[in-house]
Parts: sequence; C-alpha cells; structure tokens
Amino acid sequence: MPKDEFDFEDPLELNGMAFLSQEDTTNDMAECFAEEFMRLGYDHRRVMALFANPHYLGPHLAFQQRGEAFIRDLITNVFARWGRRTDWPDPTPVAKPPGTGPADQPPAPATESGVSHVDEERVLTDPTGAPIPIFKI
Repeated sequence: MPKDEFDFEDPLELNGMAFLSQEDTTNDMAECFAEEFMRLGYDHRRVMALFANPHYLGPHLAFQQRGEAFIRDLITNVFARWGRRTDWPDPTPVAKPPGTGPADQPPAPATESGVSHVDEERVLTDPTGAPIPIFKI
C-alpha cells in the first residue's frame, strides 16, 4: 500500500478521535497540559508561558477561557501534588522611590558595534523559556 493513502484497517495507523460532550472539560484538559509539561521538566514559569502563548492552541484556549489567576492556581496545585514549589512574583505593584527605576538609571556605555555591554550579556528566551542564541556577524 502506498504511504500517502490512509488505511482504516491498519491497526498501527494513528487516528484522532473527537467526542462531543455536554460538559465542559477545559479544567481537566488544562490540568493534563500542566502535569505533562511539568513531568517533561518545565518549571512553573515555563508552563505558564506555554499557556500564555497563542501558538499552543489547547493550553491557550484554557488560558483565554479561565484567565491567568485560574491557570496560575492550577499550575500551583499540580506542582504541589508532585512535591514541587512554585514561587510566583507578587501581582501587586510596589511603589518605588524616585531615582530607583530603570528610566532613572544612566544608559550603559556603547561598544564599537553600537550595542551596549549589558545587552550583549543578557540572555534572551523564547516563550517556552529556552535560550535564544545570539549570532555575532
């Protein structure tokens, strides 16, 4: 049989199934995603980044329908079930005294390429938290 044709009788052929249901399974689906990526070695911040990324359709659907606070609590519960801690940043903004914010700091000195030394050392990450390589031309 040619490789491009689908054979319904082949037991090794990958088949996807959709089941219509009256109940909302978004919470269960989101919990499965959180646990799956946690077991793959992702930390809680990277799992949250997956939910916030629109390229991950299933997790992002749950993120849109339930909101960030619900997903954050769900990730915390999943990680706690496996004995892992989650330290989320405080969501309430703290008023900083004048002169301590990034806008008040002097700019870093530029190198001959025009890029500051601080920018060269900063590690950029993709939405999943993996480092992005910096190519110097």
